[in-house]
Amino acid sequence: MQTEFFDNAGVLLGRGDFFIEEFGVIGEFDGKVKYGKYLRPGVSPGEAVYREKLREDSLRDMGWEVVRWIWSELERRDVIHARFQRAITRRKHAQRPLGTYRLAA
Repeated sequence: MQTEFFDNAGVLLGRGDFFIEEFGVIGEFDGKVKYGKYLRPGVSPGEAVYREKLREDSLRDMGWEVVRWIWSELERRDVIHARFQRAITRRKHAQRPLGTYRLAA
């Protein structure tokens, strides 16, 4: 279930596709349609990718770990699992992330 993440002032930083609350790790599934037919009018694919980068930078800056994967990697669950394990390990040695979160409506 998608989760919304906010900074300390309550400003929405973005949504994550998956969230492992216990470890503070956000999971993001990347599909090409996000940068194609689902683009907002007037937004180029390059601009969409840039905005996505800024969103993820904001989440990481608040202390969250972000793990990404694509369609072809779903057949290699060991790869995804290893990414999550590395992210969980990094979070174990970090302070609690800043800001708040809630399940998206």
